[in-house]
Amino acid sequence: MSTSPELHTGLVLAGHGRHYLVEAQDGKHIRCSPRGKKSDCVVGDQVHWRSTDTRGEEGVIEAILPRKNLFYRQDEWRTKSFAANLDHILVMVAAEPVFSESQLSRALIAAGQARLAVTILLNKIDLPEAAALAR
Repeated sequence: MSTSPELHTGLVLAGHGRHYLVEAQDGKHIRCSPRGKKSDCVVGDQVHWRSTDTRGEEGVIEAILPRKNLFYRQDEWRTKSFAANLDHILVMVAAEPVFSESQLSRALIAAGQARLAVTILLNKIDLPEAAALAR
C-alpha cells in the first residue's frame, strides 16, 4: 500500500483517543486517525480508510460504513459507545465481593436496545455465598 487516493475497507480493532487500529482486508494492521475533529468510530466498525504514508502503516478514516447495531451505556449526563456490529455479549458478574443487580440490569438493557443475544456468567461460584446467590 502506498499513499494514494484509493479507498480501502477495514475493521476497527481498537481505539485509543483519536487513534484507531484498523485491520485491512489483507490482515495488515494500520494506525488510523479520523478525518476532521470529531470521531464516532468504535471497535467493530467497518470503515473506509486511505493510506497516508508510503509504507502503508498509517492512514485516515474517511467514512464509517452502516452498522448492524451499536452497544453503548447511558446515564443522566452522557452516552458512551463501546462497540458495533456485535452478535452476542457475555456479561460476567462476580458473587464476591458484592453482586450488583443494577450493573447487570444496565448491561441487559443495553443488550436489549442493541438486539444482542446475552450470556450471563456468574464468577466465583465456588464460594459458599455464591452458590446461594446463583439459586
